[in-house]
Amino acid sequence: MALFRCRTFLGCMSLRTGVWLLALLAILVSGLGSAGSWLEVTWMAHHPLVLRDKVATIIQAGAFSLLFLLSLLGFFAALNGKRGVVYIYSKFTFIHAPLIMLSLAVTLFTTLKPDMDQQAVENCLNGTKSPIISQFCNHGLSVVRILPIAFLGAALLIQFCVWIVATSYGEEIDRGSDFADSDLEATRSMLQYPEPPFAARR
Repeated sequence: MALFRCRTFLGCMSLRTGVWLLALLAILVSGLGSAGSWLEVTWMAHHPLVLRDKVATIIQAGAFSLLFLLSLLGFFAALNGKRGVVYIYSKFTFIHAPLIMLSLAVTLFTTLKPDMDQQAVENCLNGTKSPIISQFCNHGLSVVRILPIAFLGAALLIQFCVWIVATSYGEEIDRGSDFADSDLEATRSMLQYPEPPFAARR
């Protein structure tokens, strides 16, 4: 049972639609973040970073990749409306959230408290004049440094919403299933023990 529950998504849409839309948004954010992070990992082959920046980039890439796979699961769970898959999606989203928080914390730390070794920057540049690689290697705020933080923050917010909406949707499916089962049981009882045609009516 979720600590926070909702009955509709954005006040006017069904929970199933909410899970579908949030999963689609998470696929977009995590896909872009994953592509960018793994691109940075490939850059490190010729433009080596210091160890802590390298670790932060690898954690970041792994977190985005796992979120992308989880979001695909949530997308198909919402399409099929299967209670078990919806619950698995909500639980894994909750379990995965600390990894996103860890990646966000490490990325913020390496961005705001950079290693000021100029020789390490020169080794990373490796003689290139590319402005993108220059942003990748140099310290300070830049598009290459800010985008991962923005994507991680958005992913964390989406995961929190997914956890609430998906768990609420799973409980909604449960309530519908319980109602259907009780209704079926009542119908079976009436068929097995029908009321006499001339029974007294109150």
